[in-house]
Amino acid sequence: MQNGNKGRHAYLILAHNQIDLLNKLITLLDHPRNDIYVHIDSNSDIKKGDITERKTDGLLKIYKDIAIYWSDFSLTESELFLLRKAIDNGPYQYYHLLSGSDLPIKSQEYILNFFDKNNGREFVEYQVPGKFLSKPYYERIKYYHVLTKHYRSGKKVKDYFFVGLEYFCIFWQWLFRVNRIPRDMDFARGSQWFDITDDLARYILENEAWIKKQFRATRASDESFLPLLVHNNPKFKDALYFKTFDGDMHGNMRYIDWSRGEPHVITSEDVDMLLNSDFLFARKFSEKADEEAIDRVFDALKSK
Repeated sequence: MQNGNKGRHAYLILAHNQIDLLNKLITLLDHPRNDIYVHIDSNSDIKKGDITERKTDGLLKIYKDIAIYWSDFSLTESELFLLRKAIDNGPYQYYHLLSGSDLPIKSQEYILNFFDKNNGREFVEYQVPGKFLSKPYYERIKYYHVLTKHYRSGKKVKDYFFVGLEYFCIFWQWLFRVNRIPRDMDFARGSQWFDITDDLARYILENEAWIKKQFRATRASDESFLPLLVHNNPKFKDALYFKTFDGDMHGNMRYIDWSRGEPHVITSEDVDMLLNSDFLFARKFSEKADEEAIDRVFDALKSK
């Protein structure tokens, strides 16, 4: 592992659509200290060749290997895939997980300086039991969910059928007192997006077999496996940048507004607030909903 400041950074991007936004994201991440690893959902119409903004300073790797489904283990699988690819080319000072619907809202000089000043801190946001965690979050891990690939097929009748069938299966698991929550671990769940050190990245892959065994039949496993690993390891828990465990997104320094949507789609009216905030990244952006918001953030950062 590289010690001290001025190390390289790996950006891991999960992309599904919005190719113009994805190209802008890659452009804004372009820096001599940054390498970029993009995984395109193999269900997507995006082709590798559609990524037209080429990196001028660092490595750009593009993959299209895994079919990703909402709330399914395939999301976790794609994260592990990108993490493995980056570590094989590392080590890096930090590994950053973003989606193709994200943008940085600070310049690369600002972001790199922030992580140099906070080198060794882990940026993982999660919540622990209390008023910020309700019963459904426990049930996502507690019971087997084997039909997650069918939750959002785009056909309402089909979706309702499979979700109903899943709840029928969960009822029987409740009846027979199934409980898959690891007994030797304190419960936690949170955001899948992170900025983590090389030590934590390698610790994740050291536990890859356990992750696959424990979470393959878990709903929204991408929101569970990392919080559980961090919260139950004193070394990484003590290294957290923000420790309120109450949903404050300063835990991973991302502006994500769940109070106005699932999450709120950023509009042009939000841009000034975002650029003047202390967050480093923001989501989610939509070309269809408000392309002006994307262009304003892009133009503001490109001018710096």
